[in-house]
Amino acid sequence: MIKMSKESSDIVFQGRTEAIYKVIVIGDPAVGKTSLLTKFAKNKFEERYIATVGVNIVKEPITLTNRDATINLMMWDVAGQLEYEILVPV
Repeated sequence: MIKMSKESSDIVFQGRTEAIYKVIVIGDPAVGKTSLLTKFAKNKFEERYIATVGVNIVKEPITLTNRDATINLMMWDVAGQLEYEILVPV
């Protein structure tokens, strides 16, 4: 919410603050990147291995009640196979 002060033309920001952070998880194939993100975001664990093809994107909001703010994590799970190495510049 943005309110204009009557005393001056300064803009005063009030209300919830939101931020978005992009987290990229990279690594070798079959080391647990997808399992780590699935456990964090959905609190689940899949026992069978299914390889990620390309990129899997998970958005997870985190609420900071003591600061009245929300942080949105955009977590990119990049496939570890060599053919997807081009997605991660060295």
